[in-house]
Amino acid sequence: MINKSNIDSHANTKGRPLGIAFSKNTNSLIVADAERKAILRVSLGNGSITQLCTSFEDMELNGPSDLDINENDEVIFTDPLRNPYPNPCISPVYKLVKNDIELFISDLAFPSGITISSENVFISETRANRLVVLENHLSDEPPEPKMFRRFAEPGNPDGITVDDNGNIYQTLPGIGAIAVLNDQGEMIEIYHMESWKPSNIHFTDGIFYVTDRLGSRIFKFTK
Repeated sequence: MINKSNIDSHANTKGRPLGIAFSKNTNSLIVADAERKAILRVSLGNGSITQLCTSFEDMELNGPSDLDINENDEVIFTDPLRNPYPNPCISPVYKLVKNDIELFISDLAFPSGITISSENVFISETRANRLVVLENHLSDEPPEPKMFRRFAEPGNPDGITVDDNGNIYQTLPGIGAIAVLNDQGEMIEIYHMESWKPSNIHFTDGIFYVTDRLGSRIFKFTK
């Protein structure tokens, strides 16, 4: 179970931090900040912040939501509100390669949460209320999304991470909870906490880092 006594504040971006992942190469947290419209680097030591990127093909990012880092040290991130009306929520997913942004996959229904497990990429489609998986994303073939789990309203699935046992942790800000799924997409546990809306989540070295939609806060906890 989550030990609530271990939750503490780590950094304040003075924006709206959402996505979060650990970079082994820089020994830091990489954060997607929707209000600052940027991908940020946050020091694990003192919480200092560096801005990495703010645009794609001369267009400003609208509000990066989540990200993860693959074995090639490439940052894959979502920016849900990219397309103009009448389809503002049908958006692509991007890849940051040495500070250059590339298109990873297009046309998902409000892609928000994302995590990488081995060669598979899991992405939350918040408006479709489902979790999809893109298998073998490092291959030369274009990745194709497949449904992994559908959630009931008003879950609004957002952030995702995978622990060292292969369990998938999916935040459900619509009900203020974190759901735990096994590798078959079955829900095995669900955690609730008052006065927060867990948005995005990352697991590293036995610690979970979680961004909170209610404020400019980043929490951390252990099992």
